[in-house]
Amino acid sequence: MKKTIIILSLILIAVSVVLSMLGSGGEFAAEKLFYRAMNTNSKIVANPDVAPPPLLTRVENDLKTLIAKYPGAKITRIANIALVEFYTANKQYNKALDGISSIMKAYNSDEIIMSTVYFMKGVVHEKQNDWPGALKEFEILRDKYPYSQLGIQIPIYIAKYYDSKGQDQEARSAYNEARSFYMNIEKDHSGKRAGFAASTLLFQTYINTRNYEEAGRVLEDTINTYMGQPAVLQLLPQVENVFVTKLNDPQKAVEIYKNISGKIRDGKLKKALQKKIDELSVKKPG
Repeated sequence: MKKTIIILSLILIAVSVVLSMLGSGGEFAAEKLFYRAMNTNSKIVANPDVAPPPLLTRVENDLKTLIAKYPGAKITRIANIALVEFYTANKQYNKALDGISSIMKAYNSDEIIMSTVYFMKGVVHEKQNDWPGALKEFEILRDKYPYSQLGIQIPIYIAKYYDSKGQDQEARSAYNEARSFYMNIEKDHSGKRAGFAASTLLFQTYINTRNYEEAGRVLEDTINTYMGQPAVLQLLPQVENVFVTKLNDPQKAVEIYKNISGKIRDGKLKKALQKKIDELSVKKPG
């Protein structure tokens, strides 16, 4: 249960952040109900196996009241997702699926909401040990919203599922599909946000299949293409992990660090890179 709570809570947080940027709407009463429900829910999440029934009822009632009383409020979109998350975390799967159907009818033109609930619907089926049902929803998400935060991760999510179940043939096939998916997106959106996301997931695909040579190639190409500092900081730890730890090629890592250092202006990062360069320059392969 705790793993499910963590996964779905991360979804809720991400959606809350994105939707909050669209405007608070000023509906104080609706927001007050929502945050009261979330405050109560945080107590449940802290000890989910011993949560008293009155707390569970309070969260459900507050969210249902909000949705019914303030259907047009901005926070109501988040409340709908929170209610589905609540039902899923507490194994009330039929209620979760009913909630998802209602959300899909009400917000069918909202890409953020729809991509989120397709994923949640897949998770509900997965928690019910209905992988075919889960796979159907994940594939719809992947095909309809391939550039969404969740949709772009689905190919590797599917492959990792088969990997975790020891279904080697299915995992190999899914990883091959994931590679093609990410290569196509990066090709079509090179230099853009979707291209960067696809490149990092392609890199992860090679890591998961222990193809470290290709992982290293993708890593270097990604760093060269997306040299903006946030991207560099995200990928930097992987340089040593791949080229030093996996490929035993410290000099390649030094080459990449020098390349980065020569193209950035951040003094602290340059200093950190030089420290790495000095440490690795004395190492020899073998």
